[in-house]
Amino acid sequence: MSGPGEKNYEWISTLRGFAALLVFTAHLPIPFPHIVSFAIGRTGVALFFLITGYLAVQSRRKRGRKQYLFNRFVRMYPVFWLILIETYVVKILAWNAGFVKHLKDLALNMTLFNEFLGSDCIIGTSWMMPIQVCFFVLLAVLPADFFDGGKAKERQTDILFIAGCVFTLAVAGLRYITGKPLPTAFGLLILLGVIGIKYRGCGSLGGIVKYLVMFAVTFLPSVLLSYKSEAAGYCAAYAAGILLFVLADKTGVSVKLMNKLGDVGFSFFLAADIPHIILEEFIDAKASAAELVLFVLIKLAASLALAYLLTRFVEKPMLTKAKDIEAGLK
Repeated sequence: MSGPGEKNYEWISTLRGFAALLVFTAHLPIPFPHIVSFAIGRTGVALFFLITGYLAVQSRRKRGRKQYLFNRFVRMYPVFWLILIETYVVKILAWNAGFVKHLKDLALNMTLFNEFLGSDCIIGTSWMMPIQVCFFVLLAVLPADFFDGGKAKERQTDILFIAGCVFTLAVAGLRYITGKPLPTAFGLLILLGVIGIKYRGCGSLGGIVKYLVMFAVTFLPSVLLSYKSEAAGYCAAYAAGILLFVLADKTGVSVKLMNKLGDVGFSFFLAADIPHIILEEFIDAKASAAELVLFVLIKLAASLALAYLLTRFVEKPMLTKAKDIEAGLK
């Protein structure tokens, strides 16, 4: 069970591994109906943000603002940059697109806010990362004890959550009126992160009922206004994400394979584009069931190998060295 003093996070590791696997599965060339693959991927994304909120406050409480922002930066950007450059090179070589022609796109992708700057994602699954960055910045701006217990803190959280709901509805309304792809998902996922925070504080579904109600009241019109053809997929994904999150906590589920995948999950779903692009040059996954199975198995094995190497030899050593720098920040 969860709660303020909870020290067993194996269910979180299992859930993080499962979320990474869902995102990975959604990008396989399996001939699912679009709404099914979409729901699978978005369920993984919803889980990631609930987990992010659940874990982020503890990290924030232990650090000052500069330390926290530095810690989040080191955990996200350097490994992402390495995978981004590798993916860029593989795409250029595979598609003979020209290295110089797309250097601007590479530079904009390195900020993670490329879509806001008019450039598509080089790594398809990176679209949610700028939302995570904004979530971490929000936590850094707020006082470290903002989400602690007490009526005053509860009122502050309520105000913040309501403001997020109003913002999300406003963006959805503007998206519907203007026809422009305004980021409704930005608000929805930030709100999910806050729900994860509140669940960490109370450890029960009953303790977050009012937030779930406010979220539902915001979610349904926002999705209907913004994502008409995919509204059913959104509804299924977010409902499944919240349900799986709570069930994983209450059952204390722990699956060793998923725990290991959770440990390398960040690199796993980001680096999966690299073997995918290479395999497309040699295997036609649409040609037969046998070639599809071969494609999936090789992509899975290669993605796991890449994730392990990146985590073992890049991410972990870098985080260890970054601790000294972080300790010197105030």
